[in-house]
Amino acid sequence: MKLKQEDKDALVKYRLERAKETIAEAEGIMQLSYWRIAANRLYYACYYATTALLIKNDFTAHTHAGVINQFGLNFISTNIISKEQ
Repeated sequence: MKLKQEDKDALVKYRLERAKETIAEAEGIMQLSYWRIAANRLYYACYYATTALLIKNDFTAHTHAGVINQFGLNFISTNIISKEQ
């Protein structure tokens, strides 16, 4: 099922907001030196931002592995985003 543009835009916005909130959580957790929890929050911030990118470009993934795979196939392999960034 394809999302209507306004629904897609709202979902992308929500995912990016979640990414920003999760980075803020990680920053607070780092002040307490809980490094593993902070790394977890940063992983999820990247996950939320990547899902926003995929949704914006009409790619779908249903698992974390799928998100990583779709990102690699559609953005890294095509050099839209370089491995060094």
